[in-house]
This record gives sequence, structure tokens and C-alpha cells, in this order.
Amino acid sequence: MTAPRIRAAEMAALLSGRPSVVVSATMPGIEALRPSGLAVWLLSRREGRVILQAEGSPAVGDGAKLVELNLPPPGTVALLAATEEEVTDLAAWWLAKSGQPAPLVLAEDVALALPALLGMVTAEMTMVHTRCVGLERSLAQTRIDYEETRIVIASVSRTLGHRPPAPLTLALSLEPSADQVGAAEGEDGHLFLRQPLGRKLEGLAAFAVHVGAISAATSGPLRLRIHGEESGRIAASWTVPMELLHEGWLVLDLPSPLGPDRETAVLEIAADVAGPHSIAFSLERNWVPAAAACTFADGSETGRALALRLWTARIGDRFVVPPHWNWNEAGSALPLDGVPQAVSPAEWQTARIAAGEWSGLGEPDTNPRLRLSGTATAVLVLPQVTMAGTDLLRLGWAMSGFAQPLSIAAWVLPPGYGFEGLEAMPPEASFSRWRQVDADSAGSLTMTLPVSLGLRAQIVLAVESLDPAAEASIEITELSLLPTRDPAELRRLRAAAPRPPVPVTHAVAQFERLELHQHLVGGRGYQHLDLLVHGVEGGGYMWPQLRFKLALNGDRPHLEFRRVKGWPEVFVRWPGSDSDKFGPVMLIRPDEMPHLRRDLAHDQDAALMDTLLELLEVIVAQATQLAALAEDDQPRWLAAARDLSSWSPTETPGSLD
Repeated sequence: MTAPRIRAAEMAALLSGRPSVVVSATMPGIEALRPSGLAVWLLSRREGRVILQAEGSPAVGDGAKLVELNLPPPGTVALLAATEEEVTDLAAWWLAKSGQPAPLVLAEDVALALPALLGMVTAEMTMVHTRCVGLERSLAQTRIDYEETRIVIASVSRTLGHRPPAPLTLALSLEPSADQVGAAEGEDGHLFLRQPLGRKLEGLAAFAVHVGAISAATSGPLRLRIHGEESGRIAASWTVPMELLHEGWLVLDLPSPLGPDRETAVLEIAADVAGPHSIAFSLERNWVPAAAACTFADGSETGRALALRLWTARIGDRFVVPPHWNWNEAGSALPLDGVPQAVSPAEWQTARIAAGEWSGLGEPDTNPRLRLSGTATAVLVLPQVTMAGTDLLRLGWAMSGFAQPLSIAAWVLPPGYGFEGLEAMPPEASFSRWRQVDADSAGSLTMTLPVSLGLRAQIVLAVESLDPAAEASIEITELSLLPTRDPAELRRLRAAAPRPPVPVTHAVAQFERLELHQHLVGGRGYQHLDLLVHGVEGGGYMWPQLRFKLALNGDRPHLEFRRVKGWPEVFVRWPGSDSDKFGPVMLIRPDEMPHLRRDLAHDQDAALMDTLLELLEVIVAQATQLAALAEDDQPRWLAAARDLSSWSPTETPGSLD
């Protein structure tokens, strides 16, 4: 019993399921099969091997690499051969692998086999038709069963709805600690937290999260969603005005307990935190595995879970009208993560030209185009764009001609604002910042969308030319919206958005005093200085305490920071991603310093690292005296400090365009 072999490149065609016939390569009259529409596969033998190849393909060479088949090819109607002895071993393999005899047709010539082949094709078509009829009947019965089930559920719900809501069962309780996570006052951007709930969606009836702190000026919407991890389908959604929040438990109900949904439950919290807004949520006391920890939008984790409570109930035990419930979102599925959703031609057709020579608006086969001549500012307003379920806006363009300098920008703002000019944009507008457009080139920008926009918004596009001799044409190649529920994906997509440069300051870095916690001398050349610096100032910021370790592992130094009890919280956004048995830890070696400095999105964190590097040699010099190190050992520590601080903040890469 010999298994047939085939070229790897032809495997996909053989296994595609297309109706086909396998015929002995020595059988005369094979050309009679070509008009039939069947795929023809030639069967030959070489050096004891059975070989299949597509009719019309080059002959299989002696050194050709062949793949052995594990199953008979699907869609095969017949196996044609002149004698049964030619295919005895192939027929035995066919029976062993499929449990069915090979569809063998014996004939001296292909023309003589055509009547039998026609009968086999007819039988195959009859069988397929019978199966299709059976499937259609099954589909119709399934539809009937579904409708009957809906009627029964509606009847039972009406009956159960006359009863008072049943008591809830507390399924999960993570009590708050003094530690919090959120957005600090003055932080420009979004608050986005993602928390796996550690259970299935089934039976979920109510939910609570603990607000640890909220400033008096905080307002705007707070959006909370619970969705299925596997499908992204929204199971519960609330939008709570932050004016109504206070410190303590925020309890939110579902209209009725969720049905038998086996998907993993994940909580998302999002809010706009620009300006004076400040809100923080309490963390549970204990450390948790990374898979169960609360994460930020940039993918970094807190190492702990949010303080929250979950209640469950049996299906049909509760029917309530929950406040802040988003009826239009619950039960819907968001668009595919990270897949751009283009603004529809119907919404382009409503665009209003505020200034400039625009054309091609709303035409399905033509992109919008702008013609520029001389110094001018062109503005286009899209008054109604559907935004539901999206987090980012992407604008792409292609320019031809010459105009330097030339810039492009986009604004996104709530609907209903009458456009009165770029200088009169309301404070609620989200602005991409002006982007340079190079001559005869293409480009794009990506900007985040505020939570406060809701289901619809208006988009304003503007192109500005300051060149009196400009003669250029700009084609809008893309205006799309991107949903993303994955924090790591959100971080990757935001990388294309312009980031403000870290401000350069000439304030003198200084500190009040230094405290040595430990000088540890370990094995294999390892030793460290555990230092607590008091009253650190620099870059326009002040830190009451800063704790870190300077370690030497042989001659290679590194800085160590931790987020554990006894270590002051100095980073606004913790940049580390590693943990050990004591908790989150971050080790920084000299060659990693430029990458860390580039990735610090918050100005305060960037100023912290710049200040520490500027003071590091002075701090280490005092630390070696406090540790009473030998005079011949001090130069090693000072060299380590210089090695770490030798990188200059002026080398920071530019904004990511």
C-alpha cells in the first residue's frame, strides 16, 4: 500500500474540493476530459513511487521534492485506469484512509470511460442536491425553533417581571486599599483602564468599582464597558456623568442577569482627563498575576487589580431600569479591532466647503481632492460622521505639485457647533496639530478621539499654504476610524500621532540630603547601593523622596526602581514591565537609557530621569562616603555613575511622525 505523492506547490489545488478526476498518465485520449470542466490529475509511477500532478504542469523531475498525501483528495469523482492491476496499491490505500472504495472506472481509452464518468458525475450531483435540501430544511426548522424560543422567553419574562427583583449574590469582592490608579490633574489625554474580571459573563447582574479620589472640578463622561474577551461583544455599557461621582463605591446595575454566555468578562473604563479633571480608582491590596492585573492604555500594568465587586443572579430573577445604561451599545459587537473603517460616501456627500477648491466629495470612485494656488487656507467640514465604537481617527493624503511650506490638520468636535472659522474652534474640539506636507509625497496622521463625542461628531479638515507661488493638488486618500480594545494595540496605533516635545528647561537640579539604606556585597561580583534622596528638584518639578539602587554586576552598572511598600511613588506612569517575587521592578542599563527616555510620555517622568542623571555623580560621591568605601573602590562607583549619565537629553529622538 503506497501513498501517492505530490509537489508542495500543487497541494492547495488538489485539496481545494473542486470536482476532479484522477487518470492514469498512460491512458490514451486524456484530452477528451479538458472541455468537461473537471480538474484532471495524472497518475504516474517513478522508482516505486506513486506521483500525482496536474494535467498540463511540467513533468516531475528526479530531484523534485514531493509531499506524501495523508487522505484521498476531496472532490474526486472517478479514478480512471486501463487495468485494475495499475491501481491496486492506490485503491488499497484509498480504502484504508477513507473507509470507502476508490471510485474506479476501467477502460482502454478515456473516450470509452465517458459514459460511466457521466453517470458518476450525475450521482454526485444528486447526492449534493439531496444534502442541500436537507440543510435547508434543517435551517428552516432551526428558525422555527428560534422563534418559538423567543415567544416562550417573552412569555416567561412577562410572568417573572411581576415579581419583586430577587436578592443578588455577591460573586467577587476585592476591597480597596490606599493605593490608587487614575489620571492626575492637568494630564492631557485619556484615562483608559482595562481589568479582566476573572469569571465568565454568565449570570452577571450588577457591578461596582471604587472611586478613590476625584477633584471638585472634574466633569464630563465616564464610560464603563464589560465585554466578552473572545468576541469583543459588548455585554454591558454605562456612561456616567462625572459630576455625579463621589469618593466611594460606584454601583451599576444591568437590566437583567446575563444569559449563559461562556465568554471571559473584561472591564474597560475610559474618560477624558484633560485640563482640571482628576479621577483615581482604588486598587486591591494584594499583587496579582499579570494576566489579572489592571492595565493602562499604553499596555503597562499596575501589578494589582482594581477594587471592585460583582453580583450575580439567576436568569429571569431581576428586571430593573438601570441608570446610565447605554441601550444602544449593549449586545452589539464593535468593529474588528485595529481595522480602519472608512467614512462612508454618504457622509462625504454632506460635507460643506468652508474655503478652498474642493472636488470629488461623496463620489464612490473618486477621492476628495483640493486644488491650491498661492497663499490660502482651505477648510472642509463634515457635519455628521458616525463615531460609535471607535477610538482613533486616521487621515491620509497624497500631494502633487509644489507648495512650501504647506500644512494639514484635523479637528473633531461634537455635532451641533456651527463652524465660524478655525480661530473660533470650541474648547471641546480635539486637535491633531498642524502637520508638514512634503512636495510630491504621501503622508498620514493618527489622532485619538475623546470619549465625550458619543455616537456622532463633526470633522473639520484644513490645509494651509504660506507659499505665494504654490501650485499644488492634494488628494485625501484616507479618512477612517479605528476601534481598538487592546491596550497594546492602542499604544502601537497612537505611535503615529504627533507627540509634544519634552520641554527643555535650564532650572538647576538639586537635592536636600541623601540617606543610605544599604550597601550590599553579593556573590559573583555583584554589589549595590540602596539610596533614598530627599528634596529632589529639577525641570520645574519637585519630588519629596526618590529611592533607587545603583548596582554593579562585575563592571556593568544599572539603575533599579521598584513599586513596592517603602518605595516612594515617583513616576506618574510606571514605565517598567517586569516583576519579580517582590513586585514590579525596572532595571536600566546605559545602552537602554535613550530608549527609556524616548518612551516617557509624561513631562514629569521625563524631567525626573533628566534630573536624576544630572545629579547622579554627586549623589554617588556622597553615597560612597556614607558607605565608608575604601578609596580605591570609590572610582568604580563614580565611573558607573558617569557611564549611566553620559547620555544627554538633547539626543532624544524627535516626535514620531
